[in-house]
Amino acid sequence: MLLFMLQLVHTLIYGGAWACLAGLWIYALTGRLERALPIFIAAPVLIGAGLALNGGECVFQTWAKTLSGVEEGWARDILILPEALVLGTAPITAPILVLGLAAALFRFCRGRKSAL
Repeated sequence: MLLFMLQLVHTLIYGGAWACLAGLWIYALTGRLERALPIFIAAPVLIGAGLALNGGECVFQTWAKTLSGVEEGWARDILILPEALVLGTAPITAPILVLGLAAALFRFCRGRKSAL
């Protein structure tokens, strides 16, 4: 039951992280949703920090391994998604995040400059 709860929470966080990336790009491309920009930036950055602090492995993966008794390999830590997709998420989202942050910063600075 505890493993299922971990998987459910991680699935919600996974979806929320993608929503934050989408929100970041919506702001970068349209200027809309500026008030939520701190959340759009903080969530993926915190996830990246967690990965960096845990040796490149998701904290939820570490917990799932502990709860399921898996010592080597991968333990299901997220519902629905196949292992290959879950493991490929960080390398795919990192450039999307960096480009989105750069584009959002450009829009933010350009907006502040024109407001002066």
